[in-house]
Amino acid sequence: MLPPRGLPKLGLLAVSLLLVVLSAVPDAARAEFNFARYKETDLDEFLARRRPATGLDVYPMSPLKLDVTLASHGEPCASGALKRSLIMSGMPKTDADALQATNCITVRSAKGRELKVFIQDVVYGFLPAEVPVGDKLSLYAIHAFTSPEGPGLLVNEFLTPRSFPRADKPADKTMTSCGCWTQDEHPGVDFTSDKAVGPVAAMADGVVVKIETSEQAPADLPVIGGCGRYVVLKHTYPNGGIVYTRYVQLGRIGGPKGEPLAVGASVKAKDTIGEIGPNKVLHFEIRPVAPGTTTTNKAWTERYANVPDMEWSRYDPVDPQKFDAASFGGVRKATK
Repeated sequence: MLPPRGLPKLGLLAVSLLLVVLSAVPDAARAEFNFARYKETDLDEFLARRRPATGLDVYPMSPLKLDVTLASHGEPCASGALKRSLIMSGMPKTDADALQATNCITVRSAKGRELKVFIQDVVYGFLPAEVPVGDKLSLYAIHAFTSPEGPGLLVNEFLTPRSFPRADKPADKTMTSCGCWTQDEHPGVDFTSDKAVGPVAAMADGVVVKIETSEQAPADLPVIGGCGRYVVLKHTYPNGGIVYTRYVQLGRIGGPKGEPLAVGASVKAKDTIGEIGPNKVLHFEIRPVAPGTTTTNKAWTERYANVPDMEWSRYDPVDPQKFDAASFGGVRKATK
């Protein structure tokens, strides 16, 4: 993972955390993404494949890597056919229903042929700021179906020549300011504070799903980490989207009036859930529940699959400074 571009100050934390989530998708998630499973595919050859005269030919979610040129930042598009195809290919209906892919982008092949493709909202929020129209990029997509109009692809990730990871980039093993992870394992963002005991506020309305009170909480996986006392909240949006947030390296854990905080308690945006710990750093994570962000790591399954209050750790973290929670949750349209 890339080292932070300078640590944010906490200041009035209730405001800072709300401002932090107004953007798109992560360098952090990219460190977790399995690029190797996507098969190099020439778009022109792919577009030349047979198409049905009517209806849809459904495919078993074949992973493809396509080198293309961005022709358009796109527009909202209906994803009904995509979701039906994914269910027919074996995706659980609950996962397909939770899929947030409300926009399509247009890409161009080496021979100038254009194709409109679906893109996950969690990825789309990042693309316009990083890739100008006319630039080259690599798409990591699954082939869900082919219609008479052409193939239906869902983009799970993209890279540009400037993107991380780079083959020649050495791992950064220096410790982060929170002291829990090295830079290339760090799954969130650290906020510094001038003093300990300052309030830590909830990002949005949610429910407490995990409270860790041990300062030496063990964890087997680097991107989970023990790292002292922490609280995890579950935020459910009107469109059904779910996001987990984790607040790590806390001192005291408690509610807005100093009362004990308990699993199952409801909190409102800006409610205090704890205090800054003695190291004067808050480590903050956002983990959206979306196809492509769910770990199937064997180590996770063996350690946590039967631990209900660790369900949040199944979902890959994204960069809180770039993730647009409001767009993901359908509170407003994705940022153009």
